[in-house]
Amino acid sequence: MSTDVAAGADAADVTAGGGNVGTARGALDRLRLHPGIAVVVGACAVLFHQVMRTGLAGDVYFHLAAGNWMLAHHAVIRTDAFSYTVAGRPWLADEWGFEYGLAWAVQHVGPVSFWLVSAGSCAAAVALGAAKWRRDGAGWLWTALLSCLAAAGLLVGLAVRPQDPSYMFFSAELLVLALARRRAVWLVALPPLLVVWTNVHGSFLLGLGVIALEVLWSVLPEMTGRLAVSTRLPTRAIALTAVVSFAATLLNPHGFSLLTYAAHVSSSTELTSMIEEWQSPNFHNLFVFGLVMLPLLYIVGTLGFSSRRLALEDLVVACVMLVATLHAIRFLPYLVLAWCAVLGRATPLRRETIRPSLVSAPLALLLALALLSGHHVAAGSPVRGTGSGAMPVRAAAYLEHRPGRVFATYWWSDYLTYVGIPVFVDGRTDLYFGTGILETYGNVSSLAVDPDPTFRRFGVRYVLWNRSSALDVFLSHDPRWKVVLRSGPAVVYEHVGSW
Repeated sequence: MSTDVAAGADAADVTAGGGNVGTARGALDRLRLHPGIAVVVGACAVLFHQVMRTGLAGDVYFHLAAGNWMLAHHAVIRTDAFSYTVAGRPWLADEWGFEYGLAWAVQHVGPVSFWLVSAGSCAAAVALGAAKWRRDGAGWLWTALLSCLAAAGLLVGLAVRPQDPSYMFFSAELLVLALARRRAVWLVALPPLLVVWTNVHGSFLLGLGVIALEVLWSVLPEMTGRLAVSTRLPTRAIALTAVVSFAATLLNPHGFSLLTYAAHVSSSTELTSMIEEWQSPNFHNLFVFGLVMLPLLYIVGTLGFSSRRLALEDLVVACVMLVATLHAIRFLPYLVLAWCAVLGRATPLRRETIRPSLVSAPLALLLALALLSGHHVAAGSPVRGTGSGAMPVRAAAYLEHRPGRVFATYWWSDYLTYVGIPVFVDGRTDLYFGTGILETYGNVSSLAVDPDPTFRRFGVRYVLWNRSSALDVFLSHDPRWKVVLRSGPAVVYEHVGSW
């Protein structure tokens, strides 16, 4: 009897010990990560590395000025409050949500918000993309390579602007649709996503277009072959989602006018003629050429020389974004994310032999720390230096406390708007449509006309311009103007006497 009891006790000890060992092994196994995850983390860290070392410039300043105005007035800004040429003109602030949110975050969280809004949004786009590629069957090594491609494309659009959250929304939409192919209940996430997207950036029209394509795939006859819709969504569910998503876009301060406005701006020839990002890509830039052409060639090769199946829904979105990118380079980050969505099913690796390891997590941490450490500019500080991209900080401080209107470059006027100096024209290009101000600015800046009549008409007292430019040389020989400050890339002229 005692022997049986002793034997039972020994068995219980062994069982308990085995359970402890099993629990320990289970915990240890959960710490084993695939090395590809370290690459994904590194790709996201590269985005932070870039934004932490560049400083602020350009459009971010008028966005911040508009956000500060809305915080101060507790209302959505609807008329121009920053220029002296079209002051009081109705302004449809289509990106008001981004502007308000950015200003609020800077005031309550701090200048690090600039990094979180830009690099954080783009890193989230990479992470959401990786989740979709894994959902579509990509192994971790292939996912790691696609993460590098996605991060490279996002670097093109990386800036503190509403485009960066928009990349995240686009990536989130593609993931939600991929998840909905298994469980249609995921479609309920799309209308809330569209509400936020609509109030942040005009590319919400792209989000509506992707949903409309899903409705089309759901009603087309069943397709077979290597290029077909992967899994059709239930027609009733996706049609209802499309209707509710469209209604969700109307939940904005401007109503239906925002949709027509966004469509008009996207097709504007005035933007194409003036703004570089609205122009076709420069394929002499090998980086841009590679981002557009290499994935395209790989996809064509996959279709022509392999037996892998590709998802038609992803390929059509990529083709639409390719056409958009050939029209305007600003769409390149969306194109690269769309390329990656297609390539998630086109892995050349039949089998991945690298296994999860305990060193992957420390490796990811070390890689992130290496990329994020070292010298960086102070969060929220403007770009400085002597290059044309630097902000005229000292010149703006000089002009800030002097009466008189300022005529400044398009690039620098946003900074003047931020510090409270009324401008001739700034980055809110669409505000000036139909006023002739954009044409007048272009003629003066290129010296297509004598600038003095324009300066006289608008009562310009100071000209803030790039040193060694054509207008700088012209004014230096005009006795009616004198140099009052040279600082970095900027020169300030003051008009002598009165007009």
